[in-house]
Amino acid sequence: MSALIKLIDSISEFLGKIISYLVYVLLIVVVFEVISRKVFGSPTIWGFEFSFMLYALMFMLGFGFTLKHKMHIGIDIFYSNMSPRKQGFLDLFTYIIFFFPFIYFAVVSSITFTSQSWQMLEHSQSPWAPPIYPFKTVMPVAFLLLGFQGIAEFLKAIYKIKTGEKYGA
Repeated sequence: MSALIKLIDSISEFLGKIISYLVYVLLIVVVFEVISRKVFGSPTIWGFEFSFMLYALMFMLGFGFTLKHKMHIGIDIFYSNMSPRKQGFLDLFTYIIFFFPFIYFAVVSSITFTSQSWQMLEHSQSPWAPPIYPFKTVMPVAFLLLGFQGIAEFLKAIYKIKTGEKYGA
């Protein structure tokens, strides 16, 4: 159990750190677009869409990293006052009732969505018209990675219930 948690955590940590560097690429694209538009009066046909895609990549591929670091929205008022064992039970309950069904639905529907995009070799409707089927492939991958991190967090909840201590504390 511990080896699996460490493996999943390390993958999420690695991807989160690598993906964070996309913010610099995004910054360059946005600054270039603004200068092209405002200074030279000649906007690019690709700037807006490319920056949108970069942001979406950062957002989606950061799901697991965000979950690992407990940075998703939560109600901490009640949770922080609970014992680790009670936190573990609450975590277990919420992962079983909400998280895993959501992940299942998200993976299945995004695979369908992506598959249709690949079948038609979908391109954007913009004048730039880049292929978006490779971009859409990120969705099921991101949800799978989030699901794996959810498994690690689920196992950490079991650890809390068994030991009464936070995992890794």
